[in-house]
Amino acid sequence: MDERDELAASVGEVRRALVPTFLLGLLASLDAEDELSLTQLATLYVLDAGETVTLGGLAARVGRSVSATSRFVDGLVRRGLVERTEHPDDRRTRALALSSDGDALLRRLERTRAEAQLSLAAQLSESDRALVARAMALLADAARRDRKEK
Repeated sequence: MDERDELAASVGEVRRALVPTFLLGLLASLDAEDELSLTQLATLYVLDAGETVTLGGLAARVGRSVSATSRFVDGLVRRGLVERTEHPDDRRTRALALSSDGDALLRRLERTRAEAQLSLAAQLSESDRALVARAMALLADAARRDRKEK
């Protein structure tokens, strides 16, 4: 097994350990009106990047038609999770942005995920936790660089 296969296997093991705990915690933390489809959740995370996003650009990012994207964005706007504003470069176009309620929802989801990760990390020694924290910081730096390149 090469390094890439070993990493994939390790990441898979961590996901299998975390996802059930995370998803159950997530369901417990959401009210019925907060439930989101996977596409809606992906949309909130796309908007969380802080970039100016148009409906067409969002449709391309989430892999849905503009019509379908418009419908589920309408629902997110009605729920107060997304805002439509005038595009800074083109007044004929509307920009989409995460609202303060949308941001609060994502932060709540992140806390739930972090709690599941911390529970798993608690089983490690102090030096291993420090190693994992360093590895996560390196991955976060790589993710930021990757986002800037795209």
